[in-house]
Amino acid sequence: MCYNRSIENQKTRDNLRALDAGKDREKKERFLYEEQDHILHLTARILKRTVSDSDEEYSIALLAVSEAIDSFDDDKGAFWNYAALVIKRRIIDNVRANSGREIELSVAPETFSGDLPDDESDASISISRQVMNKTASYVDNSLKDEIEALTQELSEYGIDLFDLPTLAPKSAKTRAGCISLLKSFFTPPPLTGELKRTKNLPMKEMVKRSGESRKLADRYRKYLIAAALVRAGDYNGISEYISLGN
Repeated sequence: MCYNRSIENQKTRDNLRALDAGKDREKKERFLYEEQDHILHLTARILKRTVSDSDEEYSIALLAVSEAIDSFDDDKGAFWNYAALVIKRRIIDNVRANSGREIELSVAPETFSGDLPDDESDASISISRQVMNKTASYVDNSLKDEIEALTQELSEYGIDLFDLPTLAPKSAKTRAGCISLLKSFFTPPPLTGELKRTKNLPMKEMVKRSGESRKLADRYRKYLIAAALVRAGDYNGISEYISLGN
């Protein structure tokens, strides 16, 4: 009885945190940061294999949890069960959108209901195109549309969207430097026109404006291009993850 009560209390706390995060961007970013390990574990359970923060499925899962926060309410039950459904659907959408890649994805049967018990011994099943089509027909495709549009735009710059997690700055120092470079990109007059005309960053001007090193700008060129395009374009969902600081 005490164990069950503890589980229910945790679900209540998770629900309240998710609802609170949905009202404030900073709280949402903190929630996603604090729950990175949880999201990794949940994604691994859905896929029935190990997932790291450099995998494209993790990037999709992170966006999916952000979406779940935005659309969650008490009528949807336990937040993490709801988030699991959104993650699963977005991963399926990605597989369908990239049918030239691996078209089958191994997931646990229980993920179709959103129930993810601690026992992970159930056999996996293969999702066929037919199942993916049926599942995806019930999904809000707004975030999928953003991902597809950004994937297409980035391809014009020789950048793969799902390479970005490995290209992003990791240390606090390099993140701060990249934020400074991005701020300089949008300092009036913004450099968006030159980027789109030349398909490359106006490095010299950004370095001059920001005071950051050319070496840093060159090292994170692809990440900076992607970040600039996201912030300049109509990518409201994805832009949650490209912070220019205060």
